[in-house]
Amino acid sequence: MLYEKKGRYIVEFQDIPKARQHHIEIDVDERRMNNKEVELGFDEERAIKEAKRCLSCRRCLGCALCWAECKPEAIVFDMQDEVFDLEADSVIVSPGVERAVDRVDRKYGLGRELNVITDLQLERMLSDSGPSAGLIIRPLDGDIPSRIAFVQSYASSTAPRMHKAAVIFGVNEAILVKRKLPLAQVTFFAEGLDAVLKEAGATQQSLNGAKVVESPVKGVEGNADGSIQVAFGAGDETAAFDLVVLLTQPQVPRELKDLGKSLGLTLSYASFLVGDGAGVITTEKEAVALAGEV
Repeated sequence: MLYEKKGRYIVEFQDIPKARQHHIEIDVDERRMNNKEVELGFDEERAIKEAKRCLSCRRCLGCALCWAECKPEAIVFDMQDEVFDLEADSVIVSPGVERAVDRVDRKYGLGRELNVITDLQLERMLSDSGPSAGLIIRPLDGDIPSRIAFVQSYASSTAPRMHKAAVIFGVNEAILVKRKLPLAQVTFFAEGLDAVLKEAGATQQSLNGAKVVESPVKGVEGNADGSIQVAFGAGDETAAFDLVVLLTQPQVPRELKDLGKSLGLTLSYASFLVGDGAGVITTEKEAVALAGEV
């Protein structure tokens, strides 16, 4: 590896989580005077832990393929870090948001059922440059789904403005799904949807024929045929879908919080996620604003 020791581009990942799992071995006493297999492989618990580890080394290998492919020749391995002082009349902070997937309750089946995906995963699927080249498919078998459910996977009462941001994001995706799959049955499970749409100046008609169920979902279970059973409502109502899309909570990235502190700002979590209509949110510092409208 020619560039392996060029530290500038060797990025160590701080989230390398756990040590590699080791095979189970029989005791030394048990090995004597026989031909028993010493290494027994992984049991279920170790196999799951090992499977959850990233299989790559999570760091730059120094292969220099990025340098070879970068036509503008922007990669210079010997470049030294420099600090610039710039003067500007105003600063607009626009870092985007993250999705708290790790907070999704297991009852929604994420990570357990292949045909349960997040709204961000659907966004990638909808993109022509995404992994499925714009096709909406079931991860389990690649089939085109004919029954799709959007399911709110958090408590809407905890942060109403965040809820609005998540629901509007999901509504836009549902509209795109109906455009790509006009014959698909789309059902939208979300609390307070009417109020959110009204605040955004829209109605359920905006969902282009999607069915709306203003009820929390109790649980999600996979069926033998790959479909997903969704339980909802005050009774024991259920419905089966080919694909379930979970609406997830947007959150302010840690980098933005650190940046806000360095700029002397008191960043508002909710107002960053959903601005007051102008697209740029003012802060207590006149020259600093946030680009936070969703």
